[in-house]
Parts: sequence; C-alpha cells; structure tokens
Amino acid sequence: MNIFLNDYNDLCHEKVYKKLATVKEKGNPGYGSDEYTERAKELIKRDLKRDDVQIEFLAGGTIANIIGISANLMAYEGIIAVESGHIVGHEAGSIEATGHKVELIYSEDGKLSGELLEKRMEDFGEEYHIVPKLVYISQTTELGTVYSYDELREIYDVCLKYGLYLYIDGARMAVGLAASDVKVEDLCDLCDIFTLGGTKNGALYGEALVIVEDELKENLRHFMKQRGAVMAKGFILGAQFEALFEDGLYYELGKRAYENSLKLSRAVEETGVSFYKKPESNQIFIVYPKSKIDELFKDNAFEVMPYDEENRVLRFVTNYRTTEEEIEGLKASLINLK
Repeated sequence: MNIFLNDYNDLCHEKVYKKLATVKEKGNPGYGSDEYTERAKELIKRDLKRDDVQIEFLAGGTIANIIGISANLMAYEGIIAVESGHIVGHEAGSIEATGHKVELIYSEDGKLSGELLEKRMEDFGEEYHIVPKLVYISQTTELGTVYSYDELREIYDVCLKYGLYLYIDGARMAVGLAASDVKVEDLCDLCDIFTLGGTKNGALYGEALVIVEDELKENLRHFMKQRGAVMAKGFILGAQFEALFEDGLYYELGKRAYENSLKLSRAVEETGVSFYKKPESNQIFIVYPKSKIDELFKDNAFEVMPYDEENRVLRFVTNYRTTEEEIEGLKASLINLK
C-alpha cells in the first residue's frame, strides 16, 4: 500500500522514541515543571534567538489553536481568517464554542494578504459589529500553499496598523520553513504568537505554543488549566520536543517531507493528471475522475474532497517516511488507470 493519507500516521521518529525511553520511570515533577520540558524550551529559544518568549507544550493542534487564539480576547472581540482556514471547517466550531466569532475572507489560493486584510477591515467599526482583534493564518495553508517572508511581513504590518494580534498555526511549520525563505528565527518578528507542530513532524503527539507578545502571556497558564490543556505528565511532551530540537531533527524531518513532495509532484505531473492547485508543500491536490477512485484506492491511501459531478479532488500528503517505492507505486497506478 502506498500511504499518502496524511503526515501523522506513524508512531514517531526513532530518536523521539529513544528519548522517551530515557525518561525516569518515577519521580518526574508534573505539569511541565520537569527537566525535559525546561531543556526543550531552552533549545527552542536558542533556535529562535529569543529569551523573552513564553513556550507551552500542548497535546494537539486543536487545543493549541483554542488556547492561542482565545485566551486573551474580550467577549466582544473576534477573529479574522480565510474561508479555507483550518479553524473554519476542521475543528467542529471549536473557536466559536469559546464565544468568539470568526469573520471570513475569501482567498483563491488559501492565503491571506495585506491587501485582503486591509479591505476587510473596512467592514467593521459600528457598535453592532464584533471588534476584530486577532488574525489567523497557517503555515502551510489548508490548500498546501506557502507564505514567503515578504507576505508575512505585509500581513503583520497591517495587523500592527489596526492593533490586531497575528497568530500563525504552525501544525506544518517544519515543511513551511523548508519550502519558503522564512527562517525559524524570523517568526518572532512576523507575528505575536505561533505554534511549532510536532504531531505532523516526528512527535508521538504535541505542539509547541510560542507567545511573543507580552500582553498574550498574562494568566495564560490559568486559562490553559481551565480548558484542560495542562497535562499532568507534561514531561512526556517535553522529552519529545527535546529530541526534536536538540540536534536539528525538527528541521531535518520537515525538509525531508518537502523534498519527498517535490519528487511526488514531478511523478504526478509525468502522468498527465491535472493539479487542483500548484504544488508548494507536502500537500498535493489533483483533480481526478470520480469513476476511477475506487480502483485507485486498491493500492493507495489518500483523502477525497468534493469538486464537481464527474470529478473529485484527491489529496496526497508526503512525510519524512515517504519512500521512492510509494511515489513510483502511485505514479504507476495513475498511469494504469488512464
């Protein structure tokens, strides 16, 4: 079977597994006050070249988004996101469930821009509107597109102009770094709060939430505890992120997943299949006849999304474990079914 279902279908990277095996069998302090968590935080601060950020480890992407987005918003304040944003259609209304409205912007390629944000801000101001306070984007986007440094700079400049926080969902940040000109140390200058995703990049599970803006740090731990986001066995998360960041494994795995996507993109292109969106990251989308999907499923794992009456959009995702054999196997399947 050629597995392109997602980038979180393995247990974890071997180095993460080995690190977990070194955790003391008993006597570990709870709630993230352990030595592994402290070392992991210092390693991330080292890479960011910033000592003044607050770092919290959370179990998954949805809870990281809930905490990062809603912890410091007033009841009347809301969020701006593109229509295809992950928080819009993939988290069962988790943000709205916190009492905050998500206002949408249409974007053909899944990316926000400074121009789109500036234009959307014209729609607010009356007392019967919500007050926009935070802008949500993800790197990479839900459509597999990638922000450049200049694009992030442009968005953040508009946020600063209007007093908006910028939150970057970095569930696939490792691939985003590999696929763009953005360096990890740039992130603190381009937003107020962001995540470094581990679940989709070699961890058993877990995301690192990095808070840059001082206002967003206030009472954050209390909010996390109230929302069930503080894990008693926090040392399990800490040990994983120590393994990912102590020798650059985090970036290596992201680069490998991206390089595998380039190979897959070339292989798919050689079959003559049409791309739904131009490939930019480890999520690759094609338009494919509905009638042939069941046959394609026999040897390949992938996701299917609506398109039109005759066709569907298929999503293939590479990760650091994707093999040449899997890529060639999918290519052969697409050719055989032409």
